[in-house]
Amino acid sequence: MDEPISIKLNQLFENTQLFLASYNNKEQWQTLYPVICKIAEQFRLLYNENPFSLQAQLALFNPKYDYSTNLVIGQCVLTTALCSSQHYNNELSELYISVALVEHLCVCKQLNKLAEHTDFNVNDKKVWQLRHQLAAKIILSAGESAKPIAQILAKLSKYKQALVSTPKIMLYDGGITLVALANIIAMNTTYNAEKKHIDLFKALGDLYIRTPNLFAQQLIKALIAHIGPLLPGSQVLYSEQSMLYLMTNTLQRHILISTNEKNKITWYRVKASLNDNPKQWYCTNQKLHLMVWNSEHIKTTNDVSANESLRLLDLISRIKLQHEYSYKGLSQIMAEHPQIIVNLCEAVRPYNKEHQLAKDLKHSLSMVGYLNVPAIIQRVVFERLVNVTPHPLQQFVLKRLTCLVNIMGLIVKHNKNYQFEHIALPLYAYTYYLLTQCSTRLSRKVLISETPNNDLSDPFCVLFGVDGIDQEQLSTQLKQLLSDNPWTHALLEAEQIPKKQFNSQHKLWITLKVVAQSVFKPELALTVWQKQILNEQLKLQGWSNQSTFNQQLLALNLSNSI
Repeated sequence: MDEPISIKLNQLFENTQLFLASYNNKEQWQTLYPVICKIAEQFRLLYNENPFSLQAQLALFNPKYDYSTNLVIGQCVLTTALCSSQHYNNELSELYISVALVEHLCVCKQLNKLAEHTDFNVNDKKVWQLRHQLAAKIILSAGESAKPIAQILAKLSKYKQALVSTPKIMLYDGGITLVALANIIAMNTTYNAEKKHIDLFKALGDLYIRTPNLFAQQLIKALIAHIGPLLPGSQVLYSEQSMLYLMTNTLQRHILISTNEKNKITWYRVKASLNDNPKQWYCTNQKLHLMVWNSEHIKTTNDVSANESLRLLDLISRIKLQHEYSYKGLSQIMAEHPQIIVNLCEAVRPYNKEHQLAKDLKHSLSMVGYLNVPAIIQRVVFERLVNVTPHPLQQFVLKRLTCLVNIMGLIVKHNKNYQFEHIALPLYAYTYYLLTQCSTRLSRKVLISETPNNDLSDPFCVLFGVDGIDQEQLSTQLKQLLSDNPWTHALLEAEQIPKKQFNSQHKLWITLKVVAQSVFKPELALTVWQKQILNEQLKLQGWSNQSTFNQQLLALNLSNSI
């Protein structure tokens, strides 16, 4: 039988407190990373199961723990809620929760002094200034696996300052922005003895107005929509009684409780307009922190609607390149995907001289021909798939993917024997793999090695800031998605076999990387071998000379977007 919510909550709070106390025992430092991962997972799983129970901790200060522990719990809840509002995957969510958990590891004592408005001594000031470096040093004692947490900690202070600075300072990592946002809100809303904290929605509203960062503003709006107009755990006035708001059910009835009678909790289900006070308050009643969330009145509803990504993957598996479809057959397959049909009508514009929008599915098919349509549909579906896969660097990934697709389109522009739509498909599948399987490692960096590998070519992942991938896992996923596309096999082989074994198809993928390197990392000179491959392939693809190609490449207006 599944454990009651109260037990899970208590375990989570106790584990958080024990983790923060471990800073005082250096012998435990090397074993902290697995503990961090486990607690981050606990936050994510419990939030998925019962988000209201954790959201309520933003309104309930628990005197069982000190200020620093309450702050860390609140910051982890805010981080979890932000990730949930963005629909980030498990790995990303747990990474950001881990950072929220670790950030204050070395300064709990100083945080408690802040809450009491006690002045820092010289040592306090030094520790506070170096808190992120100290935390990073401790967790890195566990090895390379903790590196993503340390990388976020290294930039966190600068991001927090930039979020409230004018003039605008550009911030390029949405994940660090999210973690910094959670910290600012937690610091402003956690109860302190002098009651100088502010309520959650005021803190969010103030920061929304103050920050010049558009992504932070989007996060704030999404979080408010995610939590709703009333904060679980907040105090409300109903029927001239002070009550506690817990949640709103699917029938739009508010679930309230009253503790006005000693040792008794009275439950109410009401439909009324309520005004809550979402300011965190000092709550000594442990039942409100834990036991009330076991009630049958607190029912969470899971989203039963089919995940769009899964439905799109199913559609891709049903559309085969080597199969000739009738209009009736395609219309049946596409019936449940009206948005894909709309996108397809847009995608076929280049196939007529006037660049007209197709009216419907039948018109689209007549414009491109039934032999070409499977590849075009797959491309449209992959574009949609990448678009609906949430990631803080999603816009960067989309732009980088579009650049690569446009470069490949230019390279094969004059080759009538190649169908560009077929060639582009593995790029979309590769990018989807990176978004889902390498989500915590994506970055804006271009990690092309400055020391050429004499045997193997750099993989495409280095153009997305990923320094290496599981080639076997990549091969399995790409072949599963694009089993009948020969260009998929050529791309995978071009990253795994020695250069001397390359055929013309392998060299086409190498040419794309060479051109991409000249665009995204122009300061890195091409090797003699790269220049040879580029010249050879441009001639094979019908280009009279490289200068003409370079002119048209410039016309694409590509750049390395930071």
